[in-house]
Amino acid sequence: MKAALLEGINKLRITNVPTPKCKQGEVLIKVGVCGMCRTDMKAYMYGQRDLRLPRIIGHEIAGTVVEMGEGVTQVKLGDRVQVAPGLPCGSCSYCLQGLHHMCDYVQIMGFHYDGGFAEYVLVPNNGVSCGVLNKIPEELSFQEAAITEPLACSINMQESLQVGLGDIVIIFGAGPLGILNAKLAVARGANKVILIEINENRLAIAKNREFHYCVNPLQTNSIKEVMEVTGGRGADVVIPCCPDPDVVGTGLAMLSKRGRFGFFSGLMMNFGSIKVDFNLIHYKELRVYGAYGCSSLHNRTAVEMLVTEKVKVKDMITRCIQLEEVISGIKMIADMKEMKIVINFE
Repeated sequence: MKAALLEGINKLRITNVPTPKCKQGEVLIKVGVCGMCRTDMKAYMYGQRDLRLPRIIGHEIAGTVVEMGEGVTQVKLGDRVQVAPGLPCGSCSYCLQGLHHMCDYVQIMGFHYDGGFAEYVLVPNNGVSCGVLNKIPEELSFQEAAITEPLACSINMQESLQVGLGDIVIIFGAGPLGILNAKLAVARGANKVILIEINENRLAIAKNREFHYCVNPLQTNSIKEVMEVTGGRGADVVIPCCPDPDVVGTGLAMLSKRGRFGFFSGLMMNFGSIKVDFNLIHYKELRVYGAYGCSSLHNRTAVEMLVTEKVKVKDMITRCIQLEEVISGIKMIADMKEMKIVINFE
């Protein structure tokens, strides 16, 4: 089968590798579409903490079941499925709580196991038994289904923050995850969604969506503008969806009393110190939540939201490429030239 094999930093080649064969409990997926994201870009350009090389990367996978090992009952041949990329052990204390993404022994497709930048991907026994394969109906395209995982990550964050009816929500960053979080906040009943973005192209696109305010902090005092929009109260929720460390302090300053701050995006490498007035947390009783990745349940919830169109993502897919174009796709992600890029194998 044809695959994009990452062998080291800036060393990725399109090559032929053996098509995996199913052992007991395993499932082989013919990849229909695999999404691309900044994590793939980081793996290629800088390396990644969990990456084990050489590796076929790619973790936003949707495709069709074409082979099953003995004992598989969760799916059948021909099923259209989305693959939740985290492969939990299923038996540790976190797994038993349903927190598969917090599993002490979690393995990740595209990092520990070969991922979706290939014509076929093998889902190991522990992933199949822990429910990482989510069936998708014909009416949901593989392109849309490939956005399940980033939406699931957003669901993990917003469930922790309890984003809900009447909330004023600030999103830093109008990239793919910023837009997904903004769409999700609207779906969860937020009263106002305020997007803060310095990239004018992304800001212009965001202004044509269903959000309430779009702010460029390079052109205005964003804290002052948020206070004007909220009648001096501040926001209920702030979610940075960008790696800029400066937004931590700015975001905390925008919160109302008892506001919630979601630590969603990892910060850029070698960021040094962060200027934060931690007394704000004390005096305003702010609450700070972290969120990393997503569980199998988050992925199932995301699939349901896509199928029912509570969150619509078709308008986010701005570039569909072939596997041979994967390096140019990575460079487009780095240059922020597209909203969402997917690799099409159909």
